[in-house]
Amino acid sequence: MAYKLSDKEKDAHKMMKELLRKPIKLKAPNFKPGRMILFTYRAKFDKNPYDMSPMIIVLGRSKKYTLGLNWNWCPPKARIKVMDYIMKKNQKNMDKGKEIDLDYTMIKSIIKGLGPIVRLYLNNRISPKGVPVPSYQYYKAIDLRSENFIGISSKEAWKVAKANKKKKKRGKK
Repeated sequence: MAYKLSDKEKDAHKMMKELLRKPIKLKAPNFKPGRMILFTYRAKFDKNPYDMSPMIIVLGRSKKYTLGLNWNWCPPKARIKVMDYIMKKNQKNMDKGKEIDLDYTMIKSIIKGLGPIVRLYLNNRISPKGVPVPSYQYYKAIDLRSENFIGISSKEAWKVAKANKKKKKRGKK
């Protein structure tokens, strides 16, 4: 049985299809923390499960690595909660027309228990072309089903996240 897209997912696919018509050459400014980017990735060690088509919000970048929150690893029901938190933390910036400011320390409390959604990417394994997502499209983008997991299915990835969340809750009691 084929997966049936919801109306929100159809809108997200339509939006991304438009953005994909004009992929750009990715450069360092595209990886500024707070920016959302869709790109292809070749893992160095493909024995471990990974997402070949990450859609991330950049949390940090060095010469060698990019740290990002990969929405494809985030269970669909948790995505809106995480995005609401990010937008709430950035309300002042948005009101002033500034870009979203984000780093790991800002989101670590909200993502606790969601499993492996924060990922470290080797810059030399990120495709040279990709698609930056404008911040006004972030909510629509998180409805996108763009995952291309290697070595694990979407459901398995989200089960890992769900299991980690339950473990964290049990550990607090």
